Amino acid sequence: MAGPANEGLLDEREFSVLNAVFLRKMAAPEHVAQVTGVDVADVRQLLDDAVRDEAAIDLGGQYMLGDAGRARVLAYYDRSYAGARASGTVQAWYERFEAVNAQFIALVTEWQKSDGDERVQERLVRLVERQVTALRALANEIPRYESYAARFENGLANVDRGQRDFVCKPTIDSVHNVWFEFHEDILTVMGKPRDA
Repeated sequence: MAGPANEGLLDEREFSVLNAVFLRKMAAPEHVAQVTGVDVADVRQLLDDAVRDEAAIDLGGQYMLGDAGRARVLAYYDRSYAGARASGTVQAWYERFEAVNAQFIALVTEWQKSDGDERVQERLVRLVERQVTALRALANEIPRYESYAARFENGLANVDRGQRDFVCKPTIDSVHNVWFEFHEDILTVMGKPRDA
């Protein structure tokens, strides 16, 4: 981890790992490795370093960020995405996304209340497929967002194979979990609180 001389500034790899924990709220190294592409042994080392620096907390193999870790992640967003915050393109994309987010939440709620109705699931899948296309366009501005598109596609492929848990089961990389993490990410890129 970056030391006090660097005021806790993260490099891109450290950010990738700590941000995965930040977005998930609590994560195992295997999940972090899966979503970041960083080797799991390296993830464990970075997380152990973060624990030693009091930036993360090890809860028996699940990690969460401490105040110092959150501050470092947020400082990285502030430093790296000031241009995106000021970009009319990114701002317009974000505003369109919030409208789509409301539709997504309503469809997930309807799907849950209907005990997984196939017609509702099809509408949900179509909405997420459109979101994948939109994410790929935004990846021109924020390249790491391509990974969300790939994660959505993986979740949708599992849903297509009949694995309905990949719609919104909280303990796997379900479409709902990926959406939640992405929403948290774009809010932080834009410098907006979760309740905005």
